[in-house]
Amino acid sequence: MLRSLFLTLGLVAALMAMSSASSAQDARALHDRIITFDAEMDIPFEFMDDGNDVGQDTVMQVDLPKMDRGGLDGALFVNWVLQQERTPSAYAKARSDAERKFSAIEKMVQTYPDRIGLARTADEAEMLVAEGKHFAVMGLVNAWPIGPDLTWLPELFGRGLRNITLTHAGHNQFADSSRPQARLKDDKQEHVGLSELGRSLVREMNALGIIVDVSQVTPQVVFQSAELSSAPIIASHSGIKAVINTSRNLSDSEMGAIKNTGGAVGIVAFSSYLKESPPGKREAFGKIMGEYGTTNVAEITAAFSPEKVAQFKIDFAAYEDTFPPATVADYVDSIAYAVNLLGIEHVMISSDMEHGGGITGWMHAGEASGVTEELVSRGYTEDQIAKLWWGNFARVWRAVEAAANES
Repeated sequence: MLRSLFLTLGLVAALMAMSSASSAQDARALHDRIITFDAEMDIPFEFMDDGNDVGQDTVMQVDLPKMDRGGLDGALFVNWVLQQERTPSAYAKARSDAERKFSAIEKMVQTYPDRIGLARTADEAEMLVAEGKHFAVMGLVNAWPIGPDLTWLPELFGRGLRNITLTHAGHNQFADSSRPQARLKDDKQEHVGLSELGRSLVREMNALGIIVDVSQVTPQVVFQSAELSSAPIIASHSGIKAVINTSRNLSDSEMGAIKNTGGAVGIVAFSSYLKESPPGKREAFGKIMGEYGTTNVAEITAAFSPEKVAQFKIDFAAYEDTFPPATVADYVDSIAYAVNLLGIEHVMISSDMEHGGGITGWMHAGEASGVTEELVSRGYTEDQIAKLWWGNFARVWRAVEAAANES
């Protein structure tokens, strides 16, 4: 009788495993049918340098082989430059640094035209997918490299720039950041929202057809941008303040203001914006940053000896063992909150990889299908998942294009 019971339990376990495998296969098949797009994927300065050629498997979280394995069709490849003081020499350095990253994106699509293309419109993105290729959308996080005027902006648009996040960490000449920086002697409120130059930037972005992105800004900037913009706006990579109460995350009213423009909120796969940090985590992370200056593996590999890189990997693995990152389940919990608040048409998926993003189950582009698997397990339909991955960004982008054509 006992043997019979064990056999029955074994059969049940086998059937459950088969069912789970079948469900995962079904989710992957769905994932491969739809267009998938990561609405925030940073690139390091070493992008497309030796050892970081995206046509090969690299230490980076994103490269073409990983996008192939993860079934990730496209991404907003983002150019980020750290905020510094607003001096002529700092502006010049910021522009030079930004140019290096724009050129790296261009080098990627020029080197692998049969594998990835630069999409300048939503239609072009979908055409590239239909041709069996990946697509890149060019973005800029932190508008400050644009400089003290807007003269560089038309050229950047001509090269393919289609999304600008107004600030990053620290106020700039255009707007207030949600994270003022003591090293920059930032006041809590410098402009009380958008500066006059910032208002001009929003209008010029509308006229050209560049998406206004209000991640990383103060609530005043969100509300003022929503009121001023003649086209939908987005927050490409943000979390939810009701889940984690940090200045970096968005309140329900901020998300509602974005929705009311016809826009969308990208929920970011950044652990500390998805679940509470336990005591000691901030100090432990600060120790790693003090030792290495970054947690970006590509940057560390370029800066240190192989022995130092190996030690970093040991140290960071120990840190993550002690303080496990959020999971895909945590991530989809935040997506579910946003969907319940805003509706399925106003929520997007983003990772912020290469800039601290990455969670258990979606640590690199090769694991992107894990998000779809979790969504399927929660009962989301194919149409809903397609909207989260690409449809909502595409709808906003087309509306921004239409508004520009009418101006």
